[in-house]
Amino acid sequence: KIQSATKTNNADTNTNNTTISSTIFVIEPRSINQQTATMSANTNNEDDFDETPTFVDMNSVVEVNVPDTNNNDDVGDEMMDDTDDAPPSNMPMEGASSSPAIVDQSKATFNSHTDAIYAITSHYDASSHTLSMASGGGDDRAYLHHVTTSNSNEGTAQLSQTTTPLSHPHTDSISCLAFNAPYIAKDVSGKPQKSLLAVGSYDGAIVLYDATNGELVQVLEGPSDVEWTCFHPKGGTVLLAGSMADGTIWMYHTPSKSCLQVFVGHEGGVTSGAFTPDGKWVVNACQDGTCRVWAPKTGMSRHVFRLMDSIAGGDGQPGPGLTCLAVGGGQDGQLAICGGEDGKAYVVHISGKKLVAKLPHFEEQKNTMNTAETLADQNEEPEARSIEAVGFCPATIHGTAHWCATGGVDGILKIWNMNVATGGGTAQLRQRCVREDQPQGLAGITQLQWHASLPLVICSYTDGVVGI
Repeated sequence: KIQSATKTNNADTNTNNTTISSTIFVIEPRSINQQTATMSANTNNEDDFDETPTFVDMNSVVEVNVPDTNNNDDVGDEMMDDTDDAPPSNMPMEGASSSPAIVDQSKATFNSHTDAIYAITSHYDASSHTLSMASGGGDDRAYLHHVTTSNSNEGTAQLSQTTTPLSHPHTDSISCLAFNAPYIAKDVSGKPQKSLLAVGSYDGAIVLYDATNGELVQVLEGPSDVEWTCFHPKGGTVLLAGSMADGTIWMYHTPSKSCLQVFVGHEGGVTSGAFTPDGKWVVNACQDGTCRVWAPKTGMSRHVFRLMDSIAGGDGQPGPGLTCLAVGGGQDGQLAICGGEDGKAYVVHISGKKLVAKLPHFEEQKNTMNTAETLADQNEEPEARSIEAVGFCPATIHGTAHWCATGGVDGILKIWNMNVATGGGTAQLRQRCVREDQPQGLAGITQLQWHASLPLVICSYTDGVVGI
């Protein structure tokens, strides 16, 4: 996980190609027009740019030895000819133009964190016109944010925002967050259950807070680290939490603050998990290449989908595993999709215990031999091809019941139609979405989210850009 490496290697944080952000932006999709749907500095004005392509032909490059120094001016002086006609290193090149400023289209901004933000979740309460958000990051802190919309005397909408620091003193990064507000039901006395926020951390702590005011409710004992967490969709009183370090899944009953089950049997870290929409099963993806279905009441494994070969190679390293999971696909809500480090996504039918489709997300480069033997001879690392985000299109969007999306480290978003997939075959690729400013996929996709009622997909990238 990138966030784990960033936490433990703070000295390298500013030297890699990943943009680390500690700011939260609240964006209104309706205010984003077609030209600025991708939050990056693009322009179609031909007068602003030289017609000469700005990329380099890799077939014509040569290798040079550059002194190991961070002083760009010194490097420039050494490479220049010793003539009086040489232009200063800080003089702009002819025909070059500065990048236009990025327009801030956010409706609200929060600058609470002092380090990278690793987890964020939100819930909108239509009755109070309040957007509740929680955030956690590499500064070992979690915050609860509220944005409320009200009408002024002039009839215009006004926003008010508050931020509450959450009190538990974590000793490692915040990894996951979850609200139970979307699932709250009434208890036996007719009163609604408490609105809770669950915060998970790599220090193993699972902390419950009152989602209205941020007051600490309970600290739950669980696995050695917490990778993900989610609430049961029927009532929101049962909480799941999964671990990468010990490969276990813990299930809690929040009103009684007790542990109901511990699911064991994985041969690797549990990267993702969820309840099925009907609440009858627990589904998880694992680093051992399996997708497992569990019975919550008994804690027994109902079925194991062995989707990938996780046997260690000759170098003793484990094979590729599963990285992400989404449930609730198909007309019956019984489809689950898992993304893999091998560049494929696997769609399974939970109750039918069948592999429905393999989605070949990763695209092999033409005229490139990328076999293990070739890479070993050249002492090169295999090309990254992992799928980092998957998701099903909501059934509320007409005509898209069989659509799903995959996003990978190659920076490509793909939309698939699984209506034609049968017997573990492939599905129809409907759209291949690539950012105009990143045609080579230099920035990978880290998360994706379907819009609840429109055929839109929101993606976040490793360079700090959010694209729609």
